[in-house]
Amino acid sequence: MKSFRSVQNENGLILIAALTLLTALTLVAVTAFIMASTDVKVGGNFRTNQTALQVAMAGAEQARQTLRALNSASVTKTDFSEELVSRVGGNAALDGYTSSTDDVSLASSSTFVNGYTYTAYLTNDSSEGSSSTTDSNAKVMITSVATGPNNTKAMVQTTVQLYSFSSSSPSTIYSKDNVTVSGTSISISGADSSPACGGTALSPIYTMDPATTTQNGNPVLTGSPATPQHGNVDIDLQSYVDTLKGGASVTLTSDDSNGTYGSATNFVTVYADAVGTQDDGELKLTNAVGYGILLVKGDLELAGNLNWQGLIIVTGKLKTTGGGSNSKNVLGQIYSGKSDVGDSTISGSVTVSYHSCNVKNALSSQPLKLVNWKQSY
Repeated sequence: MKSFRSVQNENGLILIAALTLLTALTLVAVTAFIMASTDVKVGGNFRTNQTALQVAMAGAEQARQTLRALNSASVTKTDFSEELVSRVGGNAALDGYTSSTDDVSLASSSTFVNGYTYTAYLTNDSSEGSSSTTDSNAKVMITSVATGPNNTKAMVQTTVQLYSFSSSSPSTIYSKDNVTVSGTSISISGADSSPACGGTALSPIYTMDPATTTQNGNPVLTGSPATPQHGNVDIDLQSYVDTLKGGASVTLTSDDSNGTYGSATNFVTVYADAVGTQDDGELKLTNAVGYGILLVKGDLELAGNLNWQGLIIVTGKLKTTGGGSNSKNVLGQIYSGKSDVGDSTISGSVTVSYHSCNVKNALSSQPLKLVNWKQSY
């Protein structure tokens, strides 16, 4: 009888142990399931939030491009006042992004990513007061808000600014090295050909000391003052080329003939690294027509008949070649040279006239400069 009871007791212990083990395994399985489900939910939420952020960023970029296009088509291209006024809603005030805003959005889309929508609003930057419609520093803020599934929301705020060139530009042609002007068919004017844009009359030529201007053959020079000037104004041309080339829509890797770049209604930026792509470090353009900004790292030769409206910036020397029938016409400004590359020479039939509207149009073709970026919650 003792043996039988002992076996019964042992069977009871085995049953208890088995139930305990089964319970433990069940708990492990349930815990694993809960953890896996949580991981899936966390991963899904993270993916949804990241998608919303990316959509908001895309909205900010689209708004930046829209703002650039609006400014390029505006009457005053040196600030954003017109664009700010056009965003004001029915309450005659700039609200930006609020739950009750009636501002006119700068950009919006519900088809960029399925299930997500973004809307971007324009306000002034904080230094001038976000609700102010008067912009005096060419700087504004874009707020892009994206929404998605499960009440997901992301907000991105970017401050953008217009590109500008030297506000102390002293002349129509600026050079860091000597300039030789030779010929009777040359006219260089510092008077603004487009007074509607509010430009101030400049001198025709300015060289940075100790460089000077040499005149042969009685070229016609006009402006305020009408004679070539010199001094210590030092404009970092390489820095401008490096900054502005990011907005180039055309890149030249060899000399080019009969090229047309942009149009009167579509100013573009053209960039050439002549130092890196040309054996002689010089880009030669023959019979070219252009509207916008021409950036050359190295030397530039303008040959044949040429018409350019806007800015020409050359880190090396500039020369014009060809007979009197091969006219070169530049309406805008030219910047060239540094002290160790040799003289710039202008000869043949050449007309260079300051044109402040073309300069502004050229700069407004550039993507707006991103000053800062932040994600808001």
